[in-house]
Amino acid sequence: MNRNKVALILLFFSISQTMLFAQSQQTAVVHLYQGKVFGLFSAKYRVYADGKLICKLGRNSHCQISLPAGKTRFTTKPPLLGIGPQPALTLALEPGKEYYLQGDIKSDLFPPNSALVLTEVVANSSKLEQIIQAKVAPALSSSVD
Repeated sequence: MNRNKVALILLFFSISQTMLFAQSQQTAVVHLYQGKVFGLFSAKYRVYADGKLICKLGRNSHCQISLPAGKTRFTTKPPLLGIGPQPALTLALEPGKEYYLQGDIKSDLFPPNSALVLTEVVANSSKLEQIIQAKVAPALSSSVD
């Protein structure tokens, strides 16, 4: 009877590991980063994936999130009222791949608007060092369904 329990536990463990591996193969990891921005205010921009809030990025911060593979539209919103259209970035996320998105603030005088523009960047050693040294902004969602 003890042997059956051990076999059942091992079977359950192997099935759960297989399911976790399969799930990780259906998702992509996205790293979002905003560099050191100089100015009086340290605004935290809200970042959305397909309309769902995934994190808030402030000056010199980053967050990491797993998202389902497929076409994903990233948008940002300022912490206060933003006038005019907000920028968007659409990516076709591939399973098992990692993506690095850098946010840069773009300010317009007319109409008064401050937007965080996301751009996909290549992960090189200096960029990875900047991300490692940045503050961690917690992901607000473990994934987007």
